Amino acid sequence: MEKNKSLDEMVLVAKDDIHIRNTLIEQYKPFIASIIQNKTGRYIEYGIDEELSIGLIAFNEAIDKYEKDKGSFLTFSKIVISRRLIDYQRKNSNHGNNVILYNDDVAKDIDLVDRKSLDIYRIKNENELRQLEIIEFKKELLTWGLDFTKLVEHSPKHKRTRRLYKKIATLIVSDCELMNYIHNNKRLPVQKITEKMKIHRKKIERGRIYIIALIIIKMGDYEYLKEYL
Repeated sequence: MEKNKSLDEMVLVAKDDIHIRNTLIEQYKPFIASIIQNKTGRYIEYGIDEELSIGLIAFNEAIDKYEKDKGSFLTFSKIVISRRLIDYQRKNSNHGNNVILYNDDVAKDIDLVDRKSLDIYRIKNENELRQLEIIEFKKELLTWGLDFTKLVEHSPKHKRTRRLYKKIATLIVSDCELMNYIHNNKRLPVQKITEKMKIHRKKIERGRIYIIALIIIKMGDYEYLKEYL
């Protein structure tokens, strides 16, 4: 691998270079294992524990989905790995009071975990993922010359206004011409929005920060923040 490139740059190269991709995956196996071990709270081994296979697949997925504007690759990959682990836990849950969570290395014993304990585990991990998303979201806002405090201050109080701004954000995200304008200029195409939606210019300008935030969330990998749209 090229020694002068940062990890984030190497990941972008790895998208189209299977040799570099495989080298990165092999090199970061300890990183993947540390995330899985932290989440499961037990010692795990490659070739034995299925969670590690989930982690490797998720790390590979993170390479495919990563872009420079998503911040640090390690932070991004941690989010993807954690999400896939939660998906795995949910898939292995049944509808009774107990769930089968893990098998031991010889598949002789089955650990039964109380559903309440599993719910606590999920909530803890999902809260951690939300915090990671907020950190990355704040960084992305800064690239637009905005900060989180301003967003909070300029968020509309009335549901009707929020619905209107959501419609504007949805229109922009679905329109390639408008999205190209925003990416190139880092500002809203107010005149074009006014023409397309017949909305007064001042109303759009008042919601500028909120609309841009909605666009960032809609276009980004913000699974949990999307819940608040």
